[in-house]
Amino acid sequence: MPALRWVLLAGLFATPTVLAGCGGGHGSLVIGVRPGRPGLADVSPSGGYAGFEIEVAGYVARRLGYRDDQVRYVTAPGSPPADLAMGEPLPVDAPGPPSVAGPYLVSGQDILAGAGDMTVRRLRDLTQKRVCTASPAPLVARFGAAWQRAFLTVSTAEDCARRLASGRVHAVTGDAAVLAGLAARSPEAVRLVGRTFSREGYGIAVARDDLRAGVDDALRAMFDDGAWRRAVIRHLGSLAAKYPVPPALRTYPGPRSAP
Repeated sequence: MPALRWVLLAGLFATPTVLAGCGGGHGSLVIGVRPGRPGLADVSPSGGYAGFEIEVAGYVARRLGYRDDQVRYVTAPGSPPADLAMGEPLPVDAPGPPSVAGPYLVSGQDILAGAGDMTVRRLRDLTQKRVCTASPAPLVARFGAAWQRAFLTVSTAEDCARRLASGRVHAVTGDAAVLAGLAARSPEAVRLVGRTFSREGYGIAVARDDLRAGVDDALRAMFDDGAWRRAVIRHLGSLAAKYPVPPALRTYPGPRSAP
């Protein structure tokens, strides 16, 4: 992963909060989340956070020994710094960094198009289309810098969906789970094409080395007891069939968490 990402991670985790031991006790756990991604992480009507990633984060926190009232969610990256950060990208076909546990989900980039626009059916149909995305790298790798300058807008997934609904762009690309959530909000205006073209894992970045094994143990327990699968069905809806089994965890030698 580029060196810049690890510089940013170092800033995110600077001066981490004091963590409680595995028995709960005193202290709190600060978890960074990236909202604005329906299905994965978004602001709930009550003002908190909701989604698949939030359910995974809550499960991990409880397995680490924290009560729900000891867990605080913050927007990442930001202030205060986080002990754990959800949604950190992990490569699917290459080793990931030891400071990121998981993955807890392997998803793919997909396409959102206008509900009545049948000219967008696959990735190659975007060669002459105005496209909006929060993840430009796969598109630039496929179509090149000249196409990027002429056709690509980079923004948040939600803003891209608004641009699509208003006709300012022809298509949106992004994580399939996020696009499915956006399509469910406005089925009369947009549709999920359902043709993934890039795969990426999501992990949990940890502020301290001794947290890594504990987070992996918590994810393994969530996979084994069926809670992960129930969370997939509850939050990813029509995409649940794409994720029938949990992803394989990356393992690294290192210190084990306290019992």
